[in-house]
Amino acid sequence: MSTRTLVPAILVVFVLSPGFNRLSAASPQAAPRPTAADSAAAARYAWFLFVQATAPSGNAQRPLTFENWKEQCEIQPALCGLPPSAVKTPAKNRVRRAHGSPLRASLLGKQANSPVGCNSMNTAGFPPNAPATNVTQNAVFCEEVFVNQAESTFITQYHLTTITGQQKFGNVTFPWNAIEVKVDWVPQSSFVTPFSCTDPTLYIETIQFEGQPTQCYAMVGMHISSKVLPDWLWATFEPNSKSTNPNRCNGNLYDLCFDPWGTTSATPYGSPSPHPQTPPQSNALAQLMKSNTLPKAFNNYYLTGAQTQFVQNGQPTQLGNSFVEFNAGVNPHQASCITCHRYAYAGTTNVGFPLNGWPNIGYACNSANPTKNCLPPPATAWTSEDFSWLLGIMPK
Repeated sequence: MSTRTLVPAILVVFVLSPGFNRLSAASPQAAPRPTAADSAAAARYAWFLFVQATAPSGNAQRPLTFENWKEQCEIQPALCGLPPSAVKTPAKNRVRRAHGSPLRASLLGKQANSPVGCNSMNTAGFPPNAPATNVTQNAVFCEEVFVNQAESTFITQYHLTTITGQQKFGNVTFPWNAIEVKVDWVPQSSFVTPFSCTDPTLYIETIQFEGQPTQCYAMVGMHISSKVLPDWLWATFEPNSKSTNPNRCNGNLYDLCFDPWGTTSATPYGSPSPHPQTPPQSNALAQLMKSNTLPKAFNNYYLTGAQTQFVQNGQPTQLGNSFVEFNAGVNPHQASCITCHRYAYAGTTNVGFPLNGWPNIGYACNSANPTKNCLPPPATAWTSEDFSWLLGIMPK
């Protein structure tokens, strides 16, 4: 999990990204940029990103702001096995395409591309501490990955939509206002006890994904990563729902939940823990959501954690989503967004997981030099993709 040492935030007013909607006075444009050591500022920044991304867009087909950013199938159609002509513009006319999880494919030893379609869920779970008792045997989830205008423009302008293009460009450094959003959706048919399509505690859309029947889907997990820090800021969100996310804040899975800004708790919570109950939403977060007219269901979504460092107090930090990583098949206590994405280099054959003998959490360095973040290995010709596995799955 992210750092838990609270220090004062740096008060800097800034603009997050061209192409974001102009929001209220409580908008991300007025959010302080965090430092890696300030967990409260990181949580606050994560929430401002979430609010900005999920603000109403005015587009009935893609009602949230981030849904109108470029999806990975639209940046590089070959990622989804599509010809260039498959991409339509403007956004309101685009076909909605869910695709498989590259991380899940890699962990299963399959080619790490993202063909159009949905994935089977992890119906076995990780018993005994993190079972999957709430899903049907044919349960599926559907994934999308969006990038904001700052990132999509950078990728296309510098011809980074192929591995060859990246290697020609050289080591990549994204602009500081680049943002990626990964969202997992699940249809109601995936659960033993289906959620209601009008459940007020879940954000639900009726979606026609290409190749899938039109039905209602609940948003069950969201990762947001921001280049606001050199090693990025990593944040993940989930609904407080026993129906869809029964392992949320399960310390026997990835880690307890920790949100010192968006909740009233300054300490981690979850189970097993002295604080097993979800703390109330903070007044600051409630006001932020209200002033930006977010759908009311998002009041039941919580920041699982924000990660800014590989190691804290000599111990590897963890961050994993009880739906996203769980259904990708990441083993308990082996989830760390910052470490996983540190392995994103053109020239590697691994996608979404470390080299043999290298760690899943903590510094991305082998046992011979465990206290330094030492990638790339000596005598390699790898090209840095700046923590972005979106670049890592581009075609050669």
